[in-house]
Amino acid sequence: MSGFMEFWGGRDLWLEPMIAGVLAGAILGYIGVFVVLKRMVFVSAALSEISGVGVAFAFYLGALTGIDPHAHGAIPILLEPTWFSLFFACGAAALFSLRPGHRRLATETIVGLGYIIASASVLAILNSPRIAQEAHAVGDILFGNAVTVPRSQIWALFAAALAVVVTHLLFFKEFLFVSYDPETAVVQGIGVFRYELLLNLAIAVVISVATRAVGALPVFAFTVIPAAAALMLTEKMRLTIPLAVGFGVVSAAVGYYVSWIAQLPTGASMVVVASVFLLPGLVNLWRRNAV
Repeated sequence: MSGFMEFWGGRDLWLEPMIAGVLAGAILGYIGVFVVLKRMVFVSAALSEISGVGVAFAFYLGALTGIDPHAHGAIPILLEPTWFSLFFACGAAALFSLRPGHRRLATETIVGLGYIIASASVLAILNSPRIAQEAHAVGDILFGNAVTVPRSQIWALFAAALAVVVTHLLFFKEFLFVSYDPETAVVQGIGVFRYELLLNLAIAVVISVATRAVGALPVFAFTVIPAAAALMLTEKMRLTIPLAVGFGVVSAAVGYYVSWIAQLPTGASMVVVASVFLLPGLVNLWRRNAV
């Protein structure tokens, strides 16, 4: 009880980070269902890394043009790292929507190549002497900080989540169809590329914004673990989506609480709590295979 009272007493410090984590867990748990159904669980890691290239590139351009990124109001709107992050992520999402023409080249290969190239690019830019002084600032933007989250990032995350919800309300059936059974969707004349592109763009926007708010590790985990846990428990989409959203929300809230009480890394604590929700699903799978 004393631990909870101590936690509650510090609510002025953790309220905004908690809101950001819960909001990220909810929306990422939702879109994660479509990511898992499309069998592209690595896409969230790739998009997060590629959006990081945009951030690093923005600082690199600032260094080339002689703009001090630490000076208040010094960065023009066109050099704002957030815009570069979104641009790079959305460009990658469009690329991932393309279907390889070669039967031996799977979409997962393109995603993997994107992740590898992006990782190398980030390392190359961060180790450049031109932005050596800004490397720490770039790291904060790249990997987020779930301990302290500015209110502006919460609003950005809320706006991204709202845009995704509205888009999915309009095209939910089409998104579900092209994610679950794209071959049948093609036969029935549904524009698979159009809806996959729109779905991937929505995923890219949320991942790009959420990564800056709560960090790359929780974003990847919230995109995969809650959805996987829900799909292992039920095959009904009406139950899968609420379960995935609920798992994401609880993982963020409880994970932050555990990290506060036990003085553990916040992002890692959220991921560990999320992993607990996999246990009932694994038991369910065991029972199915044992019959």
